[in-house]
Amino acid sequence: MRLYLSGGGSGEKSAELERKFASVVEKSKPLLYIPIAMDENIHSYPDCFQWINKLFNPLGIDKIEMWTEKDLRERTEAELDRFSGIFVGGGNTFYLLKELRNSGFLPKLKKLIKKNVPFYGSSAGAVIIGKTIAHIEFCDSNDVKLKNFDAINLLRGRDIWPHYEPSQDKEIKNYSERYNLDLIALPENAGVFVTENAIEVIGPGSAYLPDKKMKEVKPGQKI
Repeated sequence: MRLYLSGGGSGEKSAELERKFASVVEKSKPLLYIPIAMDENIHSYPDCFQWINKLFNPLGIDKIEMWTEKDLRERTEAELDRFSGIFVGGGNTFYLLKELRNSGFLPKLKKLIKKNVPFYGSSAGAVIIGKTIAHIEFCDSNDVKLKNFDAINLLRGRDIWPHYEPSQDKEIKNYSERYNLDLIALPENAGVFVTENAIEVIGPGSAYLPDKKMKEVKPGQKI
């Protein structure tokens, strides 16, 4: 299992995490890109595809295939063997989880991750790796009326709080107690690399863990 989970930043904020992800992706096979969390009224799927190519082409990944809602429903599981990695982008986490579950793709995604296919999740794409997305109401609207908040649960029992800012400390502690969560708060300039054995912080920023005070975990340190 190789998970690269970002707090939701772009550009230099997430460059180190993207470089690490790109370094393990087999360049002869395509990367699977799933942008469906994004509101198409803000960024169209063609715009998203242009963005992902601009992001990864300079890192040697020039074979990228985008799957949207129709693909997730109609493509066969056997087709997934063609891909060298998976990138799930940010947007509305409630919509993302609902579509992944209703399309039948969620268990396929979990199976791919367990087969050691590198996975990159940004913001919403990172949150779904935890055990729940219940807390994400702090930044996303549940317009799709999702009732089952159970997520993939491959983060060693923990959950991601993306786009962290120090002004949210009280809110984070309240959510931790309300939902009994073991949160990892990631600012936009931080991420984590997750394997079966460890969770390592990737910079340039630090991760934070709710406690009496927010405990800082610096880049290179393990959670």
